[in-house]
Amino acid sequence: MMKCTSFLAAIGVALTLAVPPESFAQTPAADMAPVTGMKPDRVTAPRGMREAMQKREAVKRKNRAECRAKAKAEKVSLWKRPAYVKSCMTQPN
Repeated sequence: MMKCTSFLAAIGVALTLAVPPESFAQTPAADMAPVTGMKPDRVTAPRGMREAMQKREAVKRKNRAECRAKAKAEKVSLWKRPAYVKSCMTQPN
């Protein structure tokens, strides 16, 4: 019984290896477009909103640069500077 089972297993392995590997690959359906994960109908924000966001970001960058310069002038250690800059950014100017 054991010889028969191992013989059938060996035949199964041989048949599996005899089949070309391309047959295992998934082939896309002919009527479906490839999925890219991006929405093709995505739109950007209106110009006025984009400009307002850019202005806010510019102000934040300016304040962050000032906080970094202040931390450097006060000789805050490199390990403590991120926390210092974060607390500096939350303070009203």
